[in-house]
Amino acid sequence: MSADPADSANRLSMPDRPAAHGALNPATPLSQTPLPRQLLVTPDIVSRSQIAGFASQLAQALARGIRLVQLRNRSLDADGYRALAESALALTHAAGAQLILNPPHDVADLWLDAPNGMHASTVPQADGWHLTSARLMGCQRRPVGWRLVSAACHDAAQVERATRLGLDFITLSPVLATATHPDAKPLGWPAFTALATQTSLPVFALGGMRADVLTSARNAGAYGIAAIRALWP
Repeated sequence: MSADPADSANRLSMPDRPAAHGALNPATPLSQTPLPRQLLVTPDIVSRSQIAGFASQLAQALARGIRLVQLRNRSLDADGYRALAESALALTHAAGAQLILNPPHDVADLWLDAPNGMHASTVPQADGWHLTSARLMGCQRRPVGWRLVSAACHDAAQVERATRLGLDFITLSPVLATATHPDAKPLGWPAFTALATQTSLPVFALGGMRADVLTSARNAGAYGIAAIRALWP
């Protein structure tokens, strides 16, 4: 899914190989800021009553320096996820951070036209959209209407598809054993490196990551690390 020229006026560009992570100047447009080295993937909440507590913890993560957030959820309905996204957007943008949407699958089906990737007018206007590996493999063009588009990759075919679509970055997982997906077989660092070298896209290592393994991850070919538990207060 390549970008639609008609949508170019509404999309912001990101460098192919973003520079090192640094603090953001509030006056600097998000499109001109470096892609951070740490990607926070948010934990699940199951009801709208939990949004206030979630927002408090997200604010803590942002105060600690998180500047790239993937709002992942698999439990809320469309209205609940929209409320969650609106709360998260207010916090992330106030901090100069960027928010990537990753809603429940049925919500994604409502908001995205699968063949074309068009977003509906009711979708929260976040900074980007994260494709699941299944949706990635169903894409023939890059989804339009988003400043950033990322995807979850687990094998060479998915890495190749993300590269061909010209996405902005990918997560590659699981690198190490993780409590989030205990039954998933870890890639290990050698296999991670082999896959990461197959793409020019920034690759975030996901699965068993901690903040103190960033240097090791980069030595293995990662642009940065992505995590849920390790980056969540």
